[in-house]
Amino acid sequence: MSKYQLPIVASDQIPLVELELMNQVHREEVEMINQLGALLIDGLQGKPEIDKISHSVKAWIDHTRDHFEGENKMMMEYGFPPYPVHKGEHDQVLLRLESLQAEWLKEFNLELLADFIFIEWRNWFGNHVNSMDMVTAQFLGRFIR
Repeated sequence: MSKYQLPIVASDQIPLVELELMNQVHREEVEMINQLGALLIDGLQGKPEIDKISHSVKAWIDHTRDHFEGENKMMMEYGFPPYPVHKGEHDQVLLRLESLQAEWLKEFNLELLADFIFIEWRNWFGNHVNSMDMVTAQFLGRFIR
């Protein structure tokens, strides 16, 4: 059995938060990450499509950047008290993703990218949604519907 199993996150296993607009963004992100995971598994089985993987990585990071910017804007606009902590985690993750993308474009290391997505990102995503996003959505739900 491979250490890389699809789906990375099943769509029905995404933790739901109080704001549907946040849930929708999470569903989009999970769909993108699962598509990238499928490309990586194919690549590790001897059929790497480097251009498709590179495009998928860029699209996923762009989506993540927009996702984080949207949340950051809402947190600032409505005065979410722990905004600096939540934004700080977004900033850290974006730096990590940009570093990962740069390394990918330099070495095209399928296993390094797969390890990050299937293990590190999956764990981070579940923890982040279940903690920071859950609390943020509860707070923002008082202002946004």
